[in-house]
Amino acid sequence: MKLTVAPHAAFRICQLTDLHFGSVPLNPADQRTINALKHFFMHHTYDLIIVTGDLIWENDTPRDSLNLFYEVLNETGTPVAVTYGNHDTEGSLTRAEIRSFESDLRLPAPKENVYTTVNRENYTLDIYAGDVMQNRLFVWDSGDYLNWGLGKGYAPLEFEQIDWYLKLSQADKRTTRMDLGFLHIPVPEYVDAADFILEGSMGEQICPSDYNSGLFYEMMRQHDIKGLFAGHDHNNNFRSRLGDIELDYGNVTGYNAYGVTKRGVREIELYEDHFETRVVTFE
Repeated sequence: MKLTVAPHAAFRICQLTDLHFGSVPLNPADQRTINALKHFFMHHTYDLIIVTGDLIWENDTPRDSLNLFYEVLNETGTPVAVTYGNHDTEGSLTRAEIRSFESDLRLPAPKENVYTTVNRENYTLDIYAGDVMQNRLFVWDSGDYLNWGLGKGYAPLEFEQIDWYLKLSQADKRTTRMDLGFLHIPVPEYVDAADFILEGSMGEQICPSDYNSGLFYEMMRQHDIKGLFAGHDHNNNFRSRLGDIELDYGNVTGYNAYGVTKRGVREIELYEDHFETRVVTFE
């Protein structure tokens, strides 16, 4: 299976983020999330659904909870891609074990250029118009917490993950590119980008890692990724721009989590030479 788009047409992406499903049986907030998603997907169709982390938290039955969520996604008949956040492996399971549950997806999006560190998986989603790759989506697992001598706080991307991107970018000789990136924890440049909000709102302090391992700098050098999409901060759903790159948030999706932001999704319409994006709330 390939991800395909008709020439000059939009490839429609739905970003879900921060579901925060607890254990089965689901509590009323989690059931509200399931019901909202079922109703939403009855009225909206996409070419790809991407979930950018924190699918679960404080969860003793993660596969059972994810199965209920994945059943909703399976009913859409849409390819699904997943990456993970800081809460997904706070239980007893490793990231590899949580990733293995993606086998319950009926239409997993085709991962290309898979690169796995000790516990994180990066990959691309390549979108074709005919036999030509028109766009590439880079997906990073941004990890969870610092667990060595630097102290406490959120983990940065590893240098190996950035080098993976750099090698792929340099190997692709196209002169014009309109690629996107997805991850859970925002990179530190989101703090600067908050001074240049184009749309949406900032309702809380931005919470990246305290350590900048250099992804945004390499994106600026390579001139290929034009939009980076994060989750993590539930009260932030803004679009912003630094240089020629948008640094955007998804929109918190799950009701079983803190935050006053209306729950919903971020839509992205990706073309050969530009993209358009907006938040769509369940209400």
